[in-house]
Amino acid sequence: MAYDDILKNLKQTPPRALNDHILIIDGMNTLIRSFSLLKAMNPSGAHVGGLVGFLRSLGYVTRITDPTRVIVVWDGKGGSGNRKNIDPNYKAQRATARITHWGLYDTKEQETEALIGQLYRVQDYLECLPVHQLGIEKLEADDIMAYLAKRASSAGKKVTIVSSDKDFLQLVDDNIEIYAPVKKKTFNKDNIFDELKVLPENYNIVKALLGDNSDNLQGVKGLGIKTIVSEFPKLLTETTDLDYVFKVAEEKLEGKKIFAKIIHNWDRVETNFKLMDLHDTVLDENEINHILEVLKSPVPDLQTGAFLRMLDQDKIEGITKNTEGWLENYRSLKKDLT
Repeated sequence: MAYDDILKNLKQTPPRALNDHILIIDGMNTLIRSFSLLKAMNPSGAHVGGLVGFLRSLGYVTRITDPTRVIVVWDGKGGSGNRKNIDPNYKAQRATARITHWGLYDTKEQETEALIGQLYRVQDYLECLPVHQLGIEKLEADDIMAYLAKRASSAGKKVTIVSSDKDFLQLVDDNIEIYAPVKKKTFNKDNIFDELKVLPENYNIVKALLGDNSDNLQGVKGLGIKTIVSEFPKLLTETTDLDYVFKVAEEKLEGKKIFAKIIHNWDRVETNFKLMDLHDTVLDENEINHILEVLKSPVPDLQTGAFLRMLDQDKIEGITKNTEGWLENYRSLKKDLT
């Protein structure tokens, strides 16, 4: 390509606006995954796996997605209260389940204390980066992230959500994609059907029927995805609702035993649907305004010196072999944006 053609192409590429591509990070999901998997210790013998893993993951997804804005979303205090009011068993197993399985912490209490300490320290590090942090009291991160994503998508903006929580797959549309860090795969409108076997907007119906062990939600025993897609074919071709499933189960009640099980467990199915539905998140006016203020605000400054000083204080020799290079990921967030 001739030099003049290259210059012409550059001139034809308009500068990106602040919200053209929003990267939304599921903060606690990322931290817990890093905390549980990485045994990294500093020279003083303190576990820093959650901290180091979180920052590495953040740097990686920022580099591969090239966003215009990065928002890390945290659960607000008492965030799961609304869902626990619907079902007291929601996430009940997490109060006693251990996160790590390699003997560093003697008790669940020690493990929790260490996790909280690394959570606060991660938030300190993020204050030095050109990223936003968002958490709202009495709201789970899922609800905030879903509202953010759907709001941006409705305005024609691209959104990448980073989480291993499969609930977010129901949000995939023309503008919203999900990066699954465990699978290291991005799910978008082109490949989501192969993953779910149904339309993404119907995926919560599938989850309501099957339940979700990670949230301690029981499904209909004996029911699997193969039966769902064969007996409820509309889930594959058009947007529908739970009434469709109930109607089909009623019509076929005298046939396979699974339909009687679905009807018998219908209260459970409806409850599951409410608990995992991210299309109908209920936020009040103040909560919505708080989110919109973040979308209107400028990108925070990169504070390289303060970031490096904290690494020194925590005796972390580097997030990667080249921490300065790692920080370069974030300088582009302040450039070429209108």
